[in-house]
Amino acid sequence: MTSLIVGSFFGAATSAILAEAGLEFLGLGDSSIVSWGTILYWAQNSNALLTGQWILLFAPGLCIALLAMSLTLINFGVDAVSNPRLREGARPKRKEATA
Repeated sequence: MTSLIVGSFFGAATSAILAEAGLEFLGLGDSSIVSWGTILYWAQNSNALLTGQWILLFAPGLCIALLAMSLTLINFGVDAVSNPRLREGARPKRKEATA
């Protein structure tokens, strides 16, 4: 059960982070708070790519991607530790047939 609970938690956390950043990027959130989504929103509105300020789009986008990837890798690690079917050294014991 641990791998299911932890997997659901990390999946929900990753989805919430991506949803918040996406909504802020679309301008549907509170523009007075600072988040990676609002940074992307204001960089897009100020034509950051056309003026050569690509780092304003690259840095928060990279941070969002790295955070989502790190949560996914932590989820895989916890799943590997808590799920006995994924352990590499363990083999299922078979009953020997007696003839």
